[in-house]
Parts: sequence; structure tokens; C-alpha cells
Amino acid sequence: MKRDLSHLLKTQSIDMDQESFKKHLVQSILELIRIELQSLPREEWKRTVKTWSKICVFAKSMMSKPEVERFEFYKRHNFDPTMVHISESVIEKLHTAISLGLVSPEDKPDKIIRLALEVADQKDEINTFIGETLK
Repeated sequence: MKRDLSHLLKTQSIDMDQESFKKHLVQSILELIRIELQSLPREEWKRTVKTWSKICVFAKSMMSKPEVERFEFYKRHNFDPTMVHISESVIEKLHTAISLGLVSPEDKPDKIIRLALEVADQKDEINTFIGETLK
């Protein structure tokens, strides 16, 4: 079953304060990770969380490239529309996190996931697993 979840990645406003942005990260990136984990057997969770960490690293590496160059890269490497959208959304969220002072350019890119975990339900098993995997 395929569901369009792209609405979970779109930023409503860049004019957010730090706490609002962290909550937005919960509703977007963290919720996508949670949905993906819920559909997988537990033995695949760690690999999936590590993949999301790598997506953040990839997005950070693409941040400094002009949009045209990024889209040429996506086309050259046969990214499907979902992969392009996720990559661009993570790039946007990294830019916003840096502009709000939540992330420095030297931080690990998956810090945006850890920022979401700061305001997410700490007692939730999946959130706990994600946090422990990213340590």
C-alpha cells in the first residue's frame, strides 16, 4: 500500500522560534521515520535509522550546491520524486536549523533528528530506540 506522505515534510514557515521548529521536526522528519519503523520488523529498525542519518549527511553535502546542480545530480543518479523531495526537505530543514542557531555547520547533520527527539514523547519505545541508535 502506497500513501503520499509528502505533506509531512513541507515547512509551514521559516519564521519560527526554536521550540516551534523542533515541534515541526517532530511532525515532519521524526514522524516519517516512525511510520517507516512501524511498518518494518524490529530487526530492521537500526539499519533504517542509520539510513535516515545518512540521508541527513547527504543533504548537508548538497546544501552548498545550487539548486540546478542538485537537480542535475538527482536526475543523473535516477532519484525518484520521493527521494528528491526528502533530500530537498532535509536540506531546507538543515538551513532553517542553522539559521535559528540550533545546529552549527560543524554539527553532525542528524542533529535535526535529535532536536526533534528533545520535544517528542520520551516514553515512546520508537523514539527511545531512535535516540539510542543515533548516539
